[in-house]
Amino acid sequence: MEKNNKKKLEICFAVHADYSIIDEFLKEDYTQDYKDIFSNLYSSPSIPFTFALSGRFLDWTQRKNSSFFDVIYEMHKRKQIEILGNAFYEPFISMVPSSDLIGQIEYMTDTLRKHSYKRPRGMYLPYFAWNPNIISNLQKCGMEYCLLDFRFFLKSGLNTFAPVCMEDSGKIIFGIPATFEFENTDLHPAAFYDVLFSYASVNTETSIVIFLSRETAVRFLDKSEGKKSWMEEFETLTLLPDSIISLSNSGQIIKNKKIYQKGFIASNVIFSNQLINSSVKQLLANKPNIYSMYAKMIYVHSLVNQVRGDKARKNNSSLDLWRAESGILFNLDLKYEKYNRELRNNCYRNLLLAEKQTRVPGMFADSLNSLDFDFDGIKEFISQREYLNMYIHSLGGKIFELDVFSAYKNYADICSEETGLFIDHLISKDELEVIKEGDFQSAIAKPVFCENFYQDIRFDRLKFELLMKTEGSFRSFNQSVSLRKQFNFNDQGVQVQYILKNESPFNLSAYFMVEIDISVSPIENKSPIVSVYADDQKYEASQEKNIFSKVSWVQIEESEGKTIFTVESNELAGCIILPIYEKISDAKNPIMGLRNLFYWRVDLNSGFETEKLLFFKVDAKKASKEK
Repeated sequence: MEKNNKKKLEICFAVHADYSIIDEFLKEDYTQDYKDIFSNLYSSPSIPFTFALSGRFLDWTQRKNSSFFDVIYEMHKRKQIEILGNAFYEPFISMVPSSDLIGQIEYMTDTLRKHSYKRPRGMYLPYFAWNPNIISNLQKCGMEYCLLDFRFFLKSGLNTFAPVCMEDSGKIIFGIPATFEFENTDLHPAAFYDVLFSYASVNTETSIVIFLSRETAVRFLDKSEGKKSWMEEFETLTLLPDSIISLSNSGQIIKNKKIYQKGFIASNVIFSNQLINSSVKQLLANKPNIYSMYAKMIYVHSLVNQVRGDKARKNNSSLDLWRAESGILFNLDLKYEKYNRELRNNCYRNLLLAEKQTRVPGMFADSLNSLDFDFDGIKEFISQREYLNMYIHSLGGKIFELDVFSAYKNYADICSEETGLFIDHLISKDELEVIKEGDFQSAIAKPVFCENFYQDIRFDRLKFELLMKTEGSFRSFNQSVSLRKQFNFNDQGVQVQYILKNESPFNLSAYFMVEIDISVSPIENKSPIVSVYADDQKYEASQEKNIFSKVSWVQIEESEGKTIFTVESNELAGCIILPIYEKISDAKNPIMGLRNLFYWRVDLNSGFETEKLLFFKVDAKKASKEK
């Protein structure tokens, strides 16, 4: 295309080609759409274009439409299109550890080069999730520039439509302004030209990358009616002698630019085309349930990095970890809230697959360790068995993660910070009646134990024992009570011993209750099977509220039949089983899990104590090798 010195605005049309995990859930087929895009673009060699390809799109294309690679190669060879670099599974680039970021970018580069494409020079940032700390990592991967939302430039006081040169720790990278503002536009070519005309500057050369949705790109390149496509009509306008607009691709924008503005752009991200004005890390910190996934991701990252001497094992575990780092799984933008549980399950599944890969047969040993797992300054405790993980938090003294490797699932993950296993309550008779009516949250509005810090009194790695203690005040009389809680971990689960003591000078009359929440829910037409042995009889519980007395044990078999949970008491207990519902109205499945409440009446004189014992057992089928 002949250069015209009068032209002041370079624009680049781009498409983010993706086949997301949501598309996999829905079994979408975009073959015809991409066939139309690539074939029509191939037949219009004068129209430059830029593609940001996701790793999932490349995998899907390899499986379903491998011929696409040949068409893309021909357009790339004749320099019609630019292919941007990307992190393969599209994580929040500013969130993942440096080694994972570099690994994912290089994995994408290697995949592209297998199809004879050149090493990318530019970088696509999913969600435009930017942090200046990533500059050195991008440069290590050979990236010369990246695309940033134009509003980042505006917020930083920069020329909104001119590339910027950014520096961090002596490393530089160029940023090109980009936008999704017109991804679904229905403007005619002339009207669209007039809109872009206002972006041009009379003083400096300006440029912007305009992303189109898949549907819009199909429409703009369509030639089916035997006349010029929308894109060809727009190109004709840019070729007029007095046109101030020229078409280009992202790489050419950098080539044509000789002098750049200097600037600093702070951490930011775009969700649903809205400027968030916050870093991804801050968004994570504000959402405890999502932060727990991030903490697990960092923990598994440390395990993967410890693999030595087995390249295949390390590569396989890294791939599973990278899949779990995919930004869509964290659903920070709440765009796919309807699929939130499926996304979280997918994340945990890949994290557990990665963790399982790090365990070398014959070398892995059962353990009980302590560490600050979730980066809150308080140490947590982790019981690791061959087929079972249990994570215990000092805040609340509860099990907040229950990993079963046969199902590759965290059965404590119910998308709510108030849930877990072995959560302790001391309630009055009136509050018990409120719970029996189904209003659990109101009854525990004034907690005695469950929000307390539990001090670890004894931590025995050899015997796999953890003894914790907390104190509280019971209701209006502020009666002092203490609770000792001992976990004894074994291959099949855990035994939990409670010793409740009345520390006040008055008699204590209350109900001691232990809450065990398990993430089991109906799947299609299959519901969890809940069996209760009470009053010397076996009952089948319904999906609604269930109340039993004189209970010996409760057994829960999940819908898929992979795992069976059994809770047994050393003495007869009352038991209330309540469904835990989703907080969103249009969820695919309204029931997230089951809340199992075991309770006993306690009447204690001053200085007296009582003991309760619960046995929690997990029966799991052998792990499937399918992913």
